[in-house]
Amino acid sequence: MKKKVFDEDYLSDFMYETEDELRSYSDSYESRARDRFIAYVDEIYNMGSADEFQKMYHADKVIVKKKNRRLMDYVEITAFKDRLEIISLNDEVTEGLIKITREEKGFDDIRRDPAKNLITVVFPEMDFNQILELADATTAKQKQYERTLNSVKMQTGQQLKSGIEKEYIEQSDAVKVSKEIERIIEHYVTYSKILCVAKVLRLGRKIKPETPEDEIIFSRVDEVTWVYDDEPEDEPEEEAIEEEMVM
Repeated sequence: MKKKVFDEDYLSDFMYETEDELRSYSDSYESRARDRFIAYVDEIYNMGSADEFQKMYHADKVIVKKKNRRLMDYVEITAFKDRLEIISLNDEVTEGLIKITREEKGFDDIRRDPAKNLITVVFPEMDFNQILELADATTAKQKQYERTLNSVKMQTGQQLKSGIEKEYIEQSDAVKVSKEIERIIEHYVTYSKILCVAKVLRLGRKIKPETPEDEIIFSRVDEVTWVYDDEPEDEPEEEAIEEEMVM
């Protein structure tokens, strides 16, 4: 499975755009909101994914020639939707890895292929409680993003207030900036909610809209479901056949 890279280009459908040029304070705010939105999408996409499991060994150590060594210095890990494939060329590392995976990480389905120096860790299917926990964590992440936008808004508001007091910002301009920022917040919060609902539904959690605003959010889920689809693998390039020149 090809790893997704979230950036402005990939998420261009969700980026805030306006025909009128933003004022400097609003433009600065939008840039910060945009960066945090991209990070938010990356986080909720990877919640419960193989990428999270891939990071679980980062602090682990194994005994190699009677010395503690960082496990990650000796293995190569590839994450898939349903498993990790780990290459280990050292028998001591392999034995330590299997022990850590089973006893500390709690994975029982561990398969070893000595001929390929390969250990496969198969993920169990999530049970109902795990689905609920992950769905709740996704919702909490959306709330956190919303709080972040409001926090940045407060910082910008303080800057505007200071500018008015020092008389290098007109009151009328500050009002316009505030309105622009409100539109930016509405844009990114709306998409953050749509993406959150899409993620929760993708997990298999049964949820229904409870308010008119929820109904609007749910009606737009189809706009974002592609974000959670797996990236297709690149087609292997055909090797060019060199032809001998006939003299």
